[in-house]
Amino acid sequence: MERADVAVIGAGIVGLSAAWRLAEAGQDVVVLEQFDLGHDRGSSHGATRIFRFAYDDPVYVRLAQEALPLWRELERATGRSLLKITGGIDVGDPAYLEASSTALRACGARAQHLGHKACRDRFPWLNVGEDGCVFSPDTGVIAANDALQAAAAAARAAGARIVDASPVERLEAGDDEVTIVAGGHEIRARRCVVAAGAWVAELLEPLGIGLPVRVTREQVFYFRSDDRVLPFIHRGALARYGVPIFGGARGVKIAEHGTGEWTSADDRSFEPDPEGSARVIAYVREVLPSFDPEPIAVETCLYTTTPDEGFVIDARGPVVIASTCSGHGFKFAPIVGELISRIVSKREQPLPLEPFSMARFA
Repeated sequence: MERADVAVIGAGIVGLSAAWRLAEAGQDVVVLEQFDLGHDRGSSHGATRIFRFAYDDPVYVRLAQEALPLWRELERATGRSLLKITGGIDVGDPAYLEASSTALRACGARAQHLGHKACRDRFPWLNVGEDGCVFSPDTGVIAANDALQAAAAAARAAGARIVDASPVERLEAGDDEVTIVAGGHEIRARRCVVAAGAWVAELLEPLGIGLPVRVTREQVFYFRSDDRVLPFIHRGALARYGVPIFGGARGVKIAEHGTGEWTSADDRSFEPDPEGSARVIAYVREVLPSFDPEPIAVETCLYTTTPDEGFVIDARGPVVIASTCSGHGFKFAPIVGELISRIVSKREQPLPLEPFSMARFA
């Protein structure tokens, strides 16, 4: 039997960030991953993610602001370039744009609201008709695969042990201790962080913890373009987004947000959805006319979405739940890791945690 201060279940970006911050704070940490590190079955793989302050809720604006210096700390710790600030735009739904501008300014962040003509003149590669946009200079691109490897390296350098190919077979929680059997090994820890992505609800259910999430299989496409594209989110009848080439991406990433079929973590398909593929290609032809409309690559991933698309960062006894999910969590991983570390050590938090409580679903 192995003992640890903290066991982290899940070696995606959130679990590894938690392990890094916990180990940096002096905790003895073991991370358990059911597959190989960096696998493509969950939500943390792929070349790129958008980083942005631009939200319509000040809670998430502030969370992103707190994440930025920790991304830079991770870069310094590992000697890797992980986050490139490029500026980016939100376009479409006027109510969202107004709310986003208000939230950004309330948090001291910069925002420039542009009418449709100014948006068209400044970003001629994006054909959005009469829609205006909000330009946020603090938006950028994360090299996601590199970030995952960097978080693993930083966690190990701080003393955390990462054990992959070790699916959890049993999870039991007492008043002040957790017992985990994984990969044939028994581990007892004072605290357990469950950062298991699409597997989170089924791991928590035997503990009497109900997490209301749905799992969907999403897909993203990569296209050729010679334009200098900025990260963008287009909020229309469907929400779509684009991410420039960075971190080894084969092309510009274009995808829909949250339109995938309901599934489960273990039963999901890896095959592209023809109807969704056709919609994205038609969107590229109309809105990104300078692009080659034939995708050069496609990937699938999982969304784990709460009813309000917000995060869960909460504790029940010795179990800490980290479901920073709903298709927009990657950018926040370092600060979420820090919040988890402070929950475990009962240190003062840099931000209120009430917005992330499970109590809101009661």
